[in-house]
Amino acid sequence: MAAYLTQDLTLELGNETPEDTSMNMLAFRERGTSLVIARSPLPAGQTLESLYQQQLEQLRERLGAVISEPQPVSAGAAQNIHGLEISLQFKRGEVVSYQRQLAYAPAGQARFVAISYSKETPLEPADLAHWQAIKAGLQLN
Repeated sequence: MAAYLTQDLTLELGNETPEDTSMNMLAFRERGTSLVIARSPLPAGQTLESLYQQQLEQLRERLGAVISEPQPVSAGAAQNIHGLEISLQFKRGEVVSYQRQLAYAPAGQARFVAISYSKETPLEPADLAHWQAIKAGLQLN
C-alpha cells in the first residue's frame, strides 16, 4: 500500500499511487514575502531543462512575464540539489509579483519541483539574503 507523508498526517491510498501535483504555500507576513513549493510529474522523455523552458514560455505568453535566463545552481546544506534558478516579474490582474525561483528534478525520480520566493514589491537585499538562506538550508528527504 502506498503512503504519503505530509506535515500533518499520513494518508493510506490503497494500491493506487497518484501523481503528486501538490503545492505548499508559506507566508512571511512581517517581510511581505511568500514561499511556494510546487510539484508535478516529469513526463517520460522530458528533461528538467525542456519542461522548465516550456513552463517559462507559457508564463511569458500568458502573463507577459519578464524572466532571466535560467542559471545552473547547487543548493542545500550538502549542495546536493542541482537545478536551475531564475528571477522573474509578472502582473496578474493588478498585482505585480517579483520572484526568485529554483527548479530541480530529484535524482532518480520522474518529478519536477519548483520553489518560488515572491513579493509584491521588488525584492530588497534583506529579502534576497533570506532567499539565499532558505536555499542554503534545503535538505532532501
